[in-house]
Amino acid sequence: MSQTSETGRPGRTTTTASLSLASYVATDIEALSSFYAAVFDLPEVTELRSDIFVGLDLGGVTLGFSAPVVYEMLSIEPWANPKGTSQYLTFEAATDEEVTRLTAVAMEQGAELRHQPYETYYGAFQSVLADPEGNIFRINHFR
Repeated sequence: MSQTSETGRPGRTTTTASLSLASYVATDIEALSSFYAAVFDLPEVTELRSDIFVGLDLGGVTLGFSAPVVYEMLSIEPWANPKGTSQYLTFEAATDEEVTRLTAVAMEQGAELRHQPYETYYGAFQSVLADPEGNIFRINHFR
C-alpha cells in the first residue's frame, strides 16, 4: 500500500519497498565513480569496494559502478552491448542556481551537455548531460 507523502508532490509516496542501489556497468569503474563523486561531492561506501565494484553514498541509496563481468555474473549477457539510452538517473538539486552550478561542474569534469538548463513542462528546472562513458543523467530541481 502506498500513500501520498507530506510534500504532496506527485510520485512521492511511502511504500513497503525502496531503492537501495542504482548501478552503472562501466568500462572504467574507477574513472566513472570518480566523475560522479567529484560532480556531486559523494563519499565512497568503502565497505562495498572490490575489484569489480565501487559504490558512492547518495544519502540512503548507493550509486554503484560495476565492471562488465557482472553481465555474466547476473546471467544477463544478452544485455551486454546495449545501444541507446533505456534508463537515466536524475539527481535532485536544492535550487535552480544549484542546477546551473552542478551542470557547469559536470561539464568541467568531462560531461557532455545534451540540453542546457531549462524549465520543464511540469515546472521543474533541469539540465540533461552525458557522463564520460555516454550514460545520460539529469540534474533537476523540483519547485
